[in-house]
Amino acid sequence: MLTRFVRNQLIIFTIASILGVTVMIFTYMQLPTLLGIGRLKVTLELPAAGGLYRFSNVTYRGVQIGEVTSLTLTENGAEAHLSLDTSPKIPADLQAEVRSVSAVGEQYVDLRPRTDSGPYLQSGQRIPASRTTLPQEVGPMLDRLSALVDSIPGDRIADLLDESFKAFNGAGPDFQSLLDSASKVTDEVSGVSDQTRGLIDDTRPLLESQAETTEQIRTWARSLAGVTGQLEQNDPEIRRILQQGPGFAQEVSQLLNDVKPTLPILLANLTTVTQVLLTYNPALEQLLVIFPGIIAAQQSFGLPGNNPTGLPSGDFALTMNDPPSCTVGFLPPSQWRSPEDQTTIDTPDGLYCKLPQDSPISVRGARNYPCIEHPGKRAPTVELCNDPRGFVPLAMRQHTLGAYPIDPNLISQGVPPDDRVDFEERIYAPVQGTPLPPGAVPAGAPPGPSAPDSPPFPAPEVLSPQPTPTVPPPPPPAPPPAPGAVPAAPAAHGAAASERGPSVAVATYDPSTGEYLSPDGLLQQETLPSKNPRSWKDLLPT
Repeated sequence: MLTRFVRNQLIIFTIASILGVTVMIFTYMQLPTLLGIGRLKVTLELPAAGGLYRFSNVTYRGVQIGEVTSLTLTENGAEAHLSLDTSPKIPADLQAEVRSVSAVGEQYVDLRPRTDSGPYLQSGQRIPASRTTLPQEVGPMLDRLSALVDSIPGDRIADLLDESFKAFNGAGPDFQSLLDSASKVTDEVSGVSDQTRGLIDDTRPLLESQAETTEQIRTWARSLAGVTGQLEQNDPEIRRILQQGPGFAQEVSQLLNDVKPTLPILLANLTTVTQVLLTYNPALEQLLVIFPGIIAAQQSFGLPGNNPTGLPSGDFALTMNDPPSCTVGFLPPSQWRSPEDQTTIDTPDGLYCKLPQDSPISVRGARNYPCIEHPGKRAPTVELCNDPRGFVPLAMRQHTLGAYPIDPNLISQGVPPDDRVDFEERIYAPVQGTPLPPGAVPAGAPPGPSAPDSPPFPAPEVLSPQPTPTVPPPPPPAPPPAPGAVPAAPAAHGAAASERGPSVAVATYDPSTGEYLSPDGLLQQETLPSKNPRSWKDLLPT
């Protein structure tokens, strides 16, 4: 039989064995994790394995909460099966990063939530590859480092070490100062860590743009190399330019000093030209568009190549005075020079056809120039385009015979009227309008001494407009003749010559107001029936 001491030893060993096996199963072997008891099974999609292996750790906010149970390959990369603790709850909106503990390559999965609220991860969920990141591979870096070392010739390594020793020998204090300065800079940067972090974040788009334009940067570098190579080839010419440049600059400076007094005037005049070009910009554009076609058409007129028979083609017509040439608005015949006189003189301004714009004579004259700033309006000059009255013809029609119409424009420039004009006929109005008859008193003016007779041509003073007087009543009717008496002639026939009125009288009538100046010098008004104003509505059918 077993003694009491032996039985106690067996009991103690049994309890210790059970505890050891339990600790080994649950702590070391992690049997619940392998069996999935009380665990969350989550699948992590990866573009590549990224150095993960079975039993890699899974952390959440830096605390281990699970491990990788297995890795499988897929068509698009790899899948890592994670076994996670049920507590704490992990938000489903997270970023999974494969990170490295050390340079040896010990990888683990770090879960970084984007929010602190639900929904939370559930068993069977998948984390897509769009929310995963892999660490930078160390292998390619080591390969490039090895290639860099291999690029150094083996027989020059000793020279490299010697030159490095000479470069850094005795530079200990300088390195110490550099390290101290770097330490101070680091301390200052630590004080503005938030601004530094923001600066680093802001430089990311710049660096990304540089990475995206790598090919353009290489092209620019190649082009710059070509430019510098061309400069190297043209070194003698560049040296010659640098030698002669100061003299050229001095000549240019002297030229600018010479034109300094007149250059402001030139620029001021160019301002006017620029304004004209700006105003007539549409017309200039149209001219530049149609001018090449017109020139091409002119060059092809009459060429034999345009006729199937090989003969030049053309039409000829003979016209005589149809329509006649315009003479209204030009110099009268009395001012024409002899054809033998070939001297050059200045002609008066404003010589153009001054017939109405709808006259068939000289339809392409200056009076029909379109006003660019006023569409639908035509006038010979810009001033008349801007004038509300616009162009006013000098005569309604062109007379075949007789004197030319009096042109106030020519008279104001010292050109006398046509010598065939007879002012004694009193059929030509003066330039400034029809004067009052001799001895007449303007309407509304106080009585005074009568003005002396003035010659018919000089212009009278312009009178200010006066209020319209009341139309005088008609004279009383004459008494009827006695029976059997011979009717008398009108008083005008039997009156003396001194009592008669003028044989020819001119009255200016304004149809808009009905006012006119009677031969006796009084301003009369014809009463017109009132009419309601018309609007655009009158054009519409009723």
